[in-house]
Amino acid sequence: MSQVATSQENRRLVAIWLYLLAFMIWIMVGLGGYTRDTGSGLSIMVWDPIIGILPPLSAAQWAKMFALYQSISQYQLLHQGMDLAGFKQLFWPEYFHRLWGRLMGAVLLLPLIFFALTGRLEKRLIPWLGLLFVLGGLQGAIGWFMVSSGFFPDSVAVEPWRLSLHFFGAMFLLGAVLWTAMSVETPVPAPQPGLLGFKRLTQLGFGLLLLAMFGGTFVSGIHGIDAFDAARNIGTGLPPAGWPMSGIFTDTATIIFDHQLLALIAALVILALGVQAFRRNCPRPVQDGAALAAGLVILQFILGVTALVSKMIDIGVVHQMNAVLLLGALLGLLHRLRGAVK
Repeated sequence: MSQVATSQENRRLVAIWLYLLAFMIWIMVGLGGYTRDTGSGLSIMVWDPIIGILPPLSAAQWAKMFALYQSISQYQLLHQGMDLAGFKQLFWPEYFHRLWGRLMGAVLLLPLIFFALTGRLEKRLIPWLGLLFVLGGLQGAIGWFMVSSGFFPDSVAVEPWRLSLHFFGAMFLLGAVLWTAMSVETPVPAPQPGLLGFKRLTQLGFGLLLLAMFGGTFVSGIHGIDAFDAARNIGTGLPPAGWPMSGIFTDTATIIFDHQLLALIAALVILALGVQAFRRNCPRPVQDGAALAAGLVILQFILGVTALVSKMIDIGVVHQMNAVLLLGALLGLLHRLRGAVK
């Protein structure tokens, strides 16, 4: 193993690069959530990874792009009569979303090549990070697979299951990049005697959060933020009539309730982690990680309720981004617990 690659200075440099990439993925999630909730994700009907870097640069190009949008059901059913200025308001968020994805590819690939050629990167990491670059490109293809479902006749939005696939592809990439960054920064696990049970509780909380986030993708996919209606018992936290056989993937009230139920169970487990970390007198890094997760889950609950009741898209996007922060916090806690034993 190269002494240059494993030096503290180079480890820190590589870790900073990977943390930057993880931050960019987090921003990408926010951009994607915004384009989804505003419906702008369907405004660009072509997928061109190279030429698509440039936006329309002439009146003729804008007219062509707008004409393509006018051919789909979202325009015909929701935006009939929209002018070019209105179309541009839809176009730019989706354009920047795609541009940010291309920028992330460059931020991964170019430093990877530089670090590999200069010996600053451990050889075992090169194929792994190269695989992540390929998976990032695949994520772009999955994004187009998702968007294309919004072009079907009578469709005004993408299919929720394709949205979920795209979102969890992003979560895998984020988790992989974060875990790699933390392992580069702290390659040797600290011994954690007596914390195996706490580690398993953390793993349970992590799994429950993933389930709650899966439910959240379907809430987003059906525009659940617009569906809250106390009079019809939609989004009130109470089970709808006929639950649980009331339409797990088809009924709006059921989809929202299932997400709320999973989120509540996950929140209780994560809050228990915060309590147990201090009751067990865990090492300070573990206490800090558990406290961060507990604080974020409280914030997540507040954001979720506020977004649903207020029907404010911006709060819904923040709710989604905070969920990703919470996932990262639990992943960080699990990384600190790598050395946990009975």
